[in-house]
Amino acid sequence: MKTLLTAIDFSPITQRVVEGAAELASALHAKLVILNVVEPIAAYVPVGAAMDVITAPIPMDPPDLNLVKERLEQLAQPLRAKGLTVETLAAVALPVEEILKQSTATGASMLILGSHGHGAVYQLFSGSVVTSVLHRSRIPVTVIPVHAS
Repeated sequence: MKTLLTAIDFSPITQRVVEGAAELASALHAKLVILNVVEPIAAYVPVGAAMDVITAPIPMDPPDLNLVKERLEQLAQPLRAKGLTVETLAAVALPVEEILKQSTATGASMLILGSHGHGAVYQLFSGSVVTSVLHRSRIPVTVIPVHAS
């Protein structure tokens, strides 16, 4: 059985991304893995009187992954009721690294991501998970272009 991995962030586009991924999984008779990666919070170390240095990301308060898993299960249950095989995964890590790691670990044959449709200025300062995954993935990546309403 093929496996499709979709990474979600619980933003307003999540439902549309999951629906698109489920349609693809159904058409391909594939298992769908829904992944949410909670990004660690960067710690700040004061240096001098007026500046901070960002250190390596270190979770300040560990997120409650049980809440994340519950939300993932709420997305998965209706899909299972329709006959899809759905697995859920939650992790605390850097999103791009974890998405690529899980694509290998799950044996995914395709990644499915949603695009928020942010402009060039936003991406210049914050980057894009989708762009980074596209550049580094060794398997096909399908991008669902959805915009928050």
